[in-house]
Amino acid sequence: MQNLTFDFFMKSLSIFFIGLIISFVCLSANAQQIWTLKACMDTAFKKNILLNQEQLNSKISNVNLSQSKAAVLPNLNLNDVHSFNSGYSVDPYSYQYSNQTFTLNNLSLNSSVTVFNGFLLLNTVKQNKLIYEAGMLDVEKTRNDIMLNVVAAYMQVLMDYEAIDVAQEQVDATKTQLEQTQKFVDFGKVAELSLLQIQSQLALDKLTKVNAENQLQLDKLTLLQLMETPVNKGFDIQRQDLKQLFPEIPMTTNDIDKVSENFLPQIKSATIKTDAALFSLKMAESGILPKLTLGGFLKTGYSSLKSNITNNISYQPTTIGYLNNNLNDPVIGLEPVSSITKTNDPLSDQLKNNFSQVVNLTLSVPIFNNLQVKSSIAIAKINVLIAKLNEQQIHNDLRKSIETAYTSDVSAGKKLVAVEEQMDLEQRTYHDMEKKYTFGALSATDFLIEKNNFNKVSMSLIQAKYDYVLKAKIIDFYLGKPLIF
Repeated sequence: MQNLTFDFFMKSLSIFFIGLIISFVCLSANAQQIWTLKACMDTAFKKNILLNQEQLNSKISNVNLSQSKAAVLPNLNLNDVHSFNSGYSVDPYSYQYSNQTFTLNNLSLNSSVTVFNGFLLLNTVKQNKLIYEAGMLDVEKTRNDIMLNVVAAYMQVLMDYEAIDVAQEQVDATKTQLEQTQKFVDFGKVAELSLLQIQSQLALDKLTKVNAENQLQLDKLTLLQLMETPVNKGFDIQRQDLKQLFPEIPMTTNDIDKVSENFLPQIKSATIKTDAALFSLKMAESGILPKLTLGGFLKTGYSSLKSNITNNISYQPTTIGYLNNNLNDPVIGLEPVSSITKTNDPLSDQLKNNFSQVVNLTLSVPIFNNLQVKSSIAIAKINVLIAKLNEQQIHNDLRKSIETAYTSDVSAGKKLVAVEEQMDLEQRTYHDMEKKYTFGALSATDFLIEKNNFNKVSMSLIQAKYDYVLKAKIIDFYLGKPLIF
């Protein structure tokens, strides 16, 4: 009995812990992350493919810059060539003809440095430095574009939330009117047609809310796509109230343009790219100047044919004649006998004896090179003109963007002021007619006409408010101000 009780207790405890774990996992999975504007920007910066590609290209430019700096330094190379020779050939160290198999080993250490080449190397370093700086500015330009797109999408989602809130208020107000009208119908104060009209208005208000909710989902999708993030049903942003707005006519477009040109990366990048094109022209012009190169090398080697020959002389007693031509009376003398001893020359001795040093100074003067240098200079000059036109185009595009943003900002400010005045009057009119309808002094038709007008102005006010804030933020961006709410 005790064992059964213990088993039941353990099973119950296991089920409890399993249920606790499942609940924890479910809560974690359903937990929503509230995304701030900064979090959305950081995610977009991290995942944007174009931005990452430009950052990698910038790293390549930095490597090219380092390489061009290293090209000014002398090079140093160690070479070791080991060869097997067979057949009729000449030994390069003994200068002997041979028709046998032998081995050679050549060891050399060489170095060279460009003394003068029309400042080609120095101009290459300066150009690569400018290209790297322009690449970094292009990265910053892409970041700014992403930032502006994310801000616009984020504010659109904020506007959708406020539109849903207003739509819900309209639904609640219509429900209240529906209850009031139902009482009027029950007491015979108004005709049933009024009740049907209010019910129809309630359905219209609900549809307006559904449309606002659908628009919210579409705008969330746009924001997620800018962040390169898959659709997530739990995605939500941090809702915040906009500061009180006081539309003002900003600085002139010329003033804004002067301020923006001092810090916007695309302007600096265009100027730097023009300077880089000028260095390309200088590099092309260096082709008509002489080139002076200093070089040198250390060399030694080994040959299996190289040998030491020793001539040994010995004397042997030999009959050199006969006394009085008497064969029985020979004359004995010592005759020299030479013997040649051949031994392989040791490796260490050969490396030492074959060691040589060479220093050379090479001057190369271009005389005619099939007009290649002339063509390169002509193309470089055209590229300078193209770079200047591109720089001017960047300035023109910025000016046009500022003029458009300025005009849009002024127009949005005027529209906001007008809609706020309209809203103030419409709100008082709506409340007055609402009271009249509540006391039965106004028909449902007239009340619903006013209610729809009030609803339209309410939505127009939301759109005007967020439209002006976005346009004002774009002007702030061109003035170098932070994009904060």
